[in-house]
Amino acid sequence: MKSFVEMETVPKGKRSVSMLDKVKAAIHKYSMFTPGDRVLVGVSGGPDSVALLHILNTLAGELGIRIAVAHLNHSLRGQAAADDAEAVRRLAGLSGNQVVIECKDVAGFAREHSLSIQEAAREVRYRFFVEAAKQLECSKLATGHNANDQAETVLFQFLRGSGAAGLAGIPPVRDGWIVRPLLETRRREIEQYCISHDLPTRTDQSNLKTVYTRNKIRLQLFPLLEQEYNINLVEILLRTSEIMREQEEFMAAQVLAVWPTVCTKHEETEITFDLEAFLKLPVALQPLVLRDAWEKLTGSAYNLGYVHISKALSLLKSGQTGSRMDLPDKIQLTKSYGGFYLSAASSIIAVDQQFFHHLRVPGFTLIPETGDALEAEIIENVSGLEDLNRPDEIVIDLDLVTQPLAVRSRKPGERFRPRGQTGSKKVKRFLIDCKVSRQERARLPVLVTADDQVIWLAGLRADDRWSVNPKTKRVLKLKLIRNVENKIKTNQKQN
Repeated sequence: MKSFVEMETVPKGKRSVSMLDKVKAAIHKYSMFTPGDRVLVGVSGGPDSVALLHILNTLAGELGIRIAVAHLNHSLRGQAAADDAEAVRRLAGLSGNQVVIECKDVAGFAREHSLSIQEAAREVRYRFFVEAAKQLECSKLATGHNANDQAETVLFQFLRGSGAAGLAGIPPVRDGWIVRPLLETRRREIEQYCISHDLPTRTDQSNLKTVYTRNKIRLQLFPLLEQEYNINLVEILLRTSEIMREQEEFMAAQVLAVWPTVCTKHEETEITFDLEAFLKLPVALQPLVLRDAWEKLTGSAYNLGYVHISKALSLLKSGQTGSRMDLPDKIQLTKSYGGFYLSAASSIIAVDQQFFHHLRVPGFTLIPETGDALEAEIIENVSGLEDLNRPDEIVIDLDLVTQPLAVRSRKPGERFRPRGQTGSKKVKRFLIDCKVSRQERARLPVLVTADDQVIWLAGLRADDRWSVNPKTKRVLKLKLIRNVENKIKTNQKQN
């Protein structure tokens, strides 16, 4: 008995040869692979993925790549899904490919994360692909999306009212590692390829149900448009997607160029912008900058629609300071003094949330509620030491303050004596005058003495009462380290 690959070495007809050449051309056109790549092929058992696996196995020697297989059982179709998994296992065995097959509870994931079944399936599937790629040491993931999928996606996005990003459709290469070699090949060519080469394929019966919008488009609307309006609809929509993708690439370069002029702070869970600079951008760039920021925080290119962008722009142009709105995927947009920021839900601190931590002197004190930390250092030799008074770093006379010191959230009505100013001032009034947003006030670490006197509004201003003077014998040097938890996580990921 011939192996799976050997059965395909000699094409059986002209159609198969032309399709193989078409796929090879797409691979070279979009630089999908480099020699030495180990490619994970997502195989469902349907014609698209089965044909893709066979074609890549056929071209593996010529392209200098190695192939592995991944299949996910979504636990949605009972025995039929289990049979699909077994069919993929046999297929991988015939081709001599390593295979990873897993079963995940997509319905449970959908309930837990308030997602539709389709959204949950996609999220779980790509998480599985990432893990499988790590397990099999693969640098690329190949999926079986074809030209009809692309055309249907563009039509679907058009009906949703999407802009150029949506009409660009499915990218041939995404994130540098997900590739779609069949994206310029029609579904009927793929089905004929499988028939010509006696490839065993499975049919997902859920794809034949018109309960989902995409299925309705594929099974009802698309055939109607082809028959009654334009037989070349697929080619037209493919051309549209390519034009829009080129425009998107150009606009993405423009966003990259203006980003440093409008973004004032970019952290893992929060991105801050200068409002005046943002509103001076060309009108066409403003939605793209917002979308780019949202994608950076969520890691997703989905769910943010025109209506969200439109409301966000309206808030930024005419909303009051402190106005806020919720965006998809638990992102919050807040308009602040002279700026605005997008925050991930995990980084948003409730305005009434209180925190209190004793300060380690000397030592390092983490403030989990804000993700910041304070570092304290005692300096005994103060000869020639200059008074340090920066927003994030100060020195005080250690013998003037009563210990133990503490860092806490601010309190209503409290006052302090800001360095550089005469007399005392309410903390709230000082923060308003400094144009500190309501959200940022909730995060503000306030360093206090044992009898609850303000020493420092960390990151802003120190109290004048504890300043270093000619009689100072011991100095306490204090430093605010912002977003230290995110920095620790980043270092852990890098290591």
